[in-house]
Amino acid sequence: MRWAVSTLGLCAVLLAAPAIAQQPSRAIEVQELGAVDPFQVGSRNVLPQTIWSSSDADALRVVLEALPASNGQGWRHGGAARLAERVLLASGEPPRGGRDNFALAALRADRALAAGRVEQVYQLLERTPRLNQSSALSRLHAETAFALGETGPACNTAESLLRGRDEPYWLRARAVCLALAGNMPAAELTADLARSSEGGRSFGSWFDALVLDRGLPSAQPVSTGLELAIAITLAPEERIHVAENAPAWLKRAAARTGPAITLPEQLDEALEAAMAMEGADRAAALAAIAQQDIDRLIAAEALAARLDDAVNEGRFAEVARAYAMEIETFPINEQTLAHGPRFILALALEGELERAWRWREALLSGPERDRPMQEMNGQPGMLTPPPASFGFTDEDPWEPPSPAVMVALDMAIGIAADDIGSGPFGAILAARAEDARPERLAQLAGLAALGASVPEAVRVQLLETGSEEGSTGREAHFASMAALSLVNSSRAEVLLLAAGLIETSNGSAQAYALASYLLERAGHRAEALQLILEALAEESA
Repeated sequence: MRWAVSTLGLCAVLLAAPAIAQQPSRAIEVQELGAVDPFQVGSRNVLPQTIWSSSDADALRVVLEALPASNGQGWRHGGAARLAERVLLASGEPPRGGRDNFALAALRADRALAAGRVEQVYQLLERTPRLNQSSALSRLHAETAFALGETGPACNTAESLLRGRDEPYWLRARAVCLALAGNMPAAELTADLARSSEGGRSFGSWFDALVLDRGLPSAQPVSTGLELAIAITLAPEERIHVAENAPAWLKRAAARTGPAITLPEQLDEALEAAMAMEGADRAAALAAIAQQDIDRLIAAEALAARLDDAVNEGRFAEVARAYAMEIETFPINEQTLAHGPRFILALALEGELERAWRWREALLSGPERDRPMQEMNGQPGMLTPPPASFGFTDEDPWEPPSPAVMVALDMAIGIAADDIGSGPFGAILAARAEDARPERLAQLAGLAALGASVPEAVRVQLLETGSEEGSTGREAHFASMAALSLVNSSRAEVLLLAAGLIETSNGSAQAYALASYLLERAGHRAEALQLILEALAEESA
């Protein structure tokens, strides 16, 4: 099946689908007072309370099962992952027929762990009620807690579990918790049961290292959160390395380990030391210097270096949004304007449009220059400058960035302001379309689906690309599922399937066009714009 064919087929369904906001309300489920459902808890509430209740539990299960799982390598496409994370961490009334469905709640948490940060999922599960009624939910909480070094909450969960206590994982967890608490007889007894169960050989090596204080077992790399907790206990000042095939979230958690970072007191020396570091240490040191208030020029240099690293990591949008507010107090001068384009993109991502425009104007015309005071001869009312003033020479004229860079920045500000239907924005897109490389074509396609005026040549290029590239069955599957979810007014499903569509197609232009259209029809235009803005920022930074 070709993309052009599948897209045309879907449009017949989509054009007939009224906007979700116009759909009649669903029947209200009655719940017992005080019984909080896991879906009513979130750690990042940026979506409506109806995000889950507009879906049917069985349909939502199918959608969640189609997304990347936490035991794999996670998502490839950062923008799609962040969209999925925003949905999966949101709270709302549970899906229809899904109240007290702990298996479905565990599936949601598992997919959130694959899409986002372990800290966010841990916070979600910390707030989730009645964990002890679900082994799957409890295990996700324990694993994230162990991985973050939060052994207390993890052990409380292991001890309070009501169902599935004899499963191999919980035998291992309780044995470790008993050992950490100093109850060695009970720990050894529980460990003996764990050794005879599935995965017992690897556990035995780690448990023996813990109780006998042997140090890290060299032949057994870390592959679980429980093992990472043991490793942190044995070597709190060492950088812990995990198995090559370990889940992506566990690798990110292990990157937080290592010795405490010590920086020189002098900020210029601290920046130099941070620049010489690598990995997570470098990221943490640069972030700390960027957030200090003593010297904001040095802070600007630190943030610029952190953003440079984020570009190389493919995480510019995530890092830029996290530290965008620091730019508010940076001085705008020739030194900081050297990093102006990335600072402007960060401000646009965070929605700080007034500040972004101020930096944009300075980048175009140059910073305000302080001219030296002319030496006067002390005569009041003198109209003719003294001879010394004629020796003053103007500084070199300001050279703004290339037109291509300014077009990208103006495009970012326009998307953040949702000004994509204006005439000036159309001119920006026309300039941008002159170099319609694949990633830019995806951005233009998404904006066109939201009503922006793109050159006819772009539409022709989209059609040609769609007829040349084959659509895999998985991409068509996501697209058709999303269309049906839209017709059924299922908000969470549409959002998650739009993310899955972009992930599966590796960010193709056709996927962006269809995903943007789906999101707008579902009442989530802001999410579509954010998706495109992040793609633009990643490509332009």
